[in-house]
Amino acid sequence: MLVHQSFLVILGARLVLGGIGGAQVFYSHDAAFIGDQMQMDDDEAASVLFTAGPNDGLIGNPDMKTSRGFPSWSNKAFFIPASMSSSHQVGFKSKTLDSPNPDTDTSGFIFYGATALHLSADGTLHGLWYVLPTQSKKIWSLHWNATTGDKSDGHLSVTLRSVPPTKPF
Repeated sequence: MLVHQSFLVILGARLVLGGIGGAQVFYSHDAAFIGDQMQMDDDEAASVLFTAGPNDGLIGNPDMKTSRGFPSWSNKAFFIPASMSSSHQVGFKSKTLDSPNPDTDTSGFIFYGATALHLSADGTLHGLWYVLPTQSKKIWSLHWNATTGDKSDGHLSVTLRSVPPTKPF
């Protein structure tokens, strides 16, 4: 198997207005965020380097070049909430968990060119990524299943890509 190491950045036509184009995905407390991890009050926060995992999964490891400390986490499985989950938060979990969690999905991530999508059990491709603002002006929490038209919570649809932006965050 060819192992490809990459990072995911946020791109999208509407993101220029939000000021988050080109921001990287980062880890903090098992949750996925985008933006400036240095503003997160967490020594474990770090941009994530992704490698291919089993069943089209993505395995995350800290990018030591961009962290302010020495994160102790590694080999975390990237997940989206399962379709029936009440949560929409995207995150990371130990890839060595013995029992699968019916509320999360760690498989089916594929790239159409450089764009990250999810292949659902029925064989359809989806890119339902969105972000929500946090208390920090430069940090957004990453979520999945942006199927609602209600944007009163401030959510913004985004695209995850595996190529560096022409204009970094």
